[in-house]
Amino acid sequence: MSFHEKSNALMLGAIVLVYGVYFVLVLGQPLMTGAQINTETGLVMSNGLMLGSVVVLVAIAIAGHVLIAVLAPKDADKHDERDKLIEMRGDQRGGFVMAFGAVCAMGLAMIAAAHFWIVNAILAGLVLGEIVKAVSKLIDYRRGV
Repeated sequence: MSFHEKSNALMLGAIVLVYGVYFVLVLGQPLMTGAQINTETGLVMSNGLMLGSVVVLVAIAIAGHVLIAVLAPKDADKHDERDKLIEMRGDQRGGFVMAFGAVCAMGLAMIAAAHFWIVNAILAGLVLGEIVKAVSKLIDYRRGV
């Protein structure tokens, strides 16, 4: 596995873990119990969790990349045209999903949904776009494209 492939796998795992926990905490409890989400207090709770999730994601990314670079220092600075092509294709595929998420969030804004739902729809679009991008890149690395 190249450094870029390991880095991509690390980020995929970190994003799925961190934002999986985020969405379970923010949306899971009310959806499972049938309770209504108080958009005023829910938004405040969501903001704290959102900031915390970013901090945790950055910490995992830094520690993971340092570990990957220490374990294979020769591979850390190599970047060839195949990596660039895989990166571009992953960005394109993830961008389609992200654009769809943006359209959904705009639809929520147009029907005057609560800010809580709009913010979380935007975040979900960004997260799903990154997941599709990472999975696409892993598939391309494994295929040898």
